Amino acid sequence: MPRKVYINSYSESGVQLAELAVDVDNITKKYGKFKALEDTTFKAEAGKIYAVLGPNGAGKTTMFRCMLGLLNFEGSIKIAGKDVRRHGKWVRGNIGYLPQHSAPYDDLSVEENLKFYAGLKGIPKERVKETLKEIKLVRFRDRKAMALSGGMKQRLMMGISQLSDPPILILDEPTANLDVQGQLRFRELLSDLLGRQKCIIISTHLLREAHEIRLFHGNVLVINRGKVVGSGLVDDFMKKADLRDHLFIDVGDNDPESMLQTIKKSGFDEVEIHKGQVVISCEHDDKFSVLKALSDAGFTPNSFRVEEPSLEVAFMKLTGKEIG
Repeated sequence: MPRKVYINSYSESGVQLAELAVDVDNITKKYGKFKALEDTTFKAEAGKIYAVLGPNGAGKTTMFRCMLGLLNFEGSIKIAGKDVRRHGKWVRGNIGYLPQHSAPYDDLSVEENLKFYAGLKGIPKERVKETLKEIKLVRFRDRKAMALSGGMKQRLMMGISQLSDPPILILDEPTANLDVQGQLRFRELLSDLLGRQKCIIISTHLLREAHEIRLFHGNVLVINRGKVVGSGLVDDFMKKADLRDHLFIDVGDNDPESMLQTIKKSGFDEVEIHKGQVVISCEHDDKFSVLKALSDAGFTPNSFRVEEPSLEVAFMKLTGKEIG
């Protein structure tokens, strides 16, 4: 059985988004005295991708459910200019929502799953064929969902969420359980969707997802304990928090001092030798430049590992407080 798959009705209006697709303005959501969201503001434009970054329980899913008009809240939310309180059905028909723990019907094939949801949403059969091509599962149309890899299942669920070809997609932790190949396929799908001027909003508690969004010149909204603690372009967020990767290279039979000098000559100043390793602090995209510089100089390290900055460190630097 699929869990928490949101069924939106089909809209034949062919909605063309204005520049501002989503306008969340100072919303607060309370459960008794507890504030799941407090004065949260978020704006998203058509043709762009946004990472809503925060630890589990930060309020990300609550914000999405408010955007869909499924929860009462204080403040204002407009989707493509329409108020979610007054036009909830229209809003839900123009947002493709992929919940975190959604899954297809295991005993139905890929195509049967798509046809089932298309029938529930009143979507023409032609869209099933188009969707199979978009998610690149035509070859597997007759395969039972239970026999699909994790990445294929996620693509199928993505297909279900965009059967109505909605202009806005909300994806809640979409790559949390994907392997490397699944993540690459997912990245290709995002690229295709952005090329069609979709507004894509992805929630995650993993900092590496922000790195992926960075490839699309995306934006980030950082939430902690229901409050927005940072926002803007991913690159700006990384620089503001001074988030750097650490590259640990085993010296092996090489001369550590010579390796250190080679790396410094390549433009990396934060280098030290520690317990038989050369340790370099560098930007996320510069790791391969370090390794290439060493290779060009004739060094052959035994092994290396990368330590990416943690989300906890990012929040500490941005707010001076622990997350959670």
